[in-house]
Amino acid sequence: MGHRANLIIIRERTYSLYYSHWCAITLPSDLFWGPEAAVEFIEQQEPAEGWLDNAWAEGGALVDLDRQYLLWYGGEDVKYEIPLRRHLLKMMLPLWPGWTMEWASAGILDMGAYIGYPLEKLYSKNSRSVTPLKLESEPKDGWVRLVASVVYLDGELRLYPVQSELEDYLLQGPQLVESLEKSAGFPELDLNEWPQETPDQGFHLNLPDKAIDVWYAPDAGTLLQQIREAWPGWTVTDHKDRYEAQVRLTEGMLLFKKDNPEELTERLTSYLLRSHSSPVDVIKQIVQLKEEAGENIEVNPHALVDEPQDIPQDTREQLLRYAIAKMAPGI
Repeated sequence: MGHRANLIIIRERTYSLYYSHWCAITLPSDLFWGPEAAVEFIEQQEPAEGWLDNAWAEGGALVDLDRQYLLWYGGEDVKYEIPLRRHLLKMMLPLWPGWTMEWASAGILDMGAYIGYPLEKLYSKNSRSVTPLKLESEPKDGWVRLVASVVYLDGELRLYPVQSELEDYLLQGPQLVESLEKSAGFPELDLNEWPQETPDQGFHLNLPDKAIDVWYAPDAGTLLQQIREAWPGWTVTDHKDRYEAQVRLTEGMLLFKKDNPEELTERLTSYLLRSHSSPVDVIKQIVQLKEEAGENIEVNPHALVDEPQDIPQDTREQLLRYAIAKMAPGI
């Protein structure tokens, strides 16, 4: 149980590594308030005994004070909703003047690469078994997590809104091509007709060109490397979170939902101003109840440490008003 993260501060070309058992999910709020507050928060955390691997690292942040560069990933909704994430980064910029911010699309691997840490030490030894899935479109009342588009050998395009993830399809390799059914897809797709969540990943499969284009919101870790290995002889292009690439490749036959900047600002305001509820308190209550019932329970000592971002509510409100007022127009 936890939301584990590695946190890094680079100062005078030397990095310090920290660990938090809980902040991966709260990082958007922990980092929002500017570099000084972010550094203070990170230095409150435990000095790390070592790096997390790409399976255990659920979030992370790297603050390079020398180059004024922030590299990070984590959170709840912003981890999966690209428009919300982009809006958050735009809201942060006035409080991080002169800084460059980037989302770590490969998670902890991007942070390790920036430091020059040996990436093979960050690869998880756990491998996911692949159960081959066919591309079968969801009905219009279904949940769409991924959009696949396929250009068949005759040049015809078909689009498939589906529930599953990239690896469920692309790690099968060319076996996926053998199971494709043109009739299961749509010649065009307007996601405004699907009432559920906005997709957080997609791929475009061009059979004549033997090319695959991939985009995704959550950190991908080694997934792109695995896809390339599964499709020898194919060109695999990584677009990170740029879902607009699929719109371009489908020549306008795919339409995403239009974003409402005011609604995004309202959602983020509510999130950034909410009070912190420590998971440590819940764990202590569970342990007490178990012990009162005569049960022995062991708890990871890291799980009993929570050092949240500590900024007074009125200061948060003031900084947030400033950020919103100074935010560049558009999204």
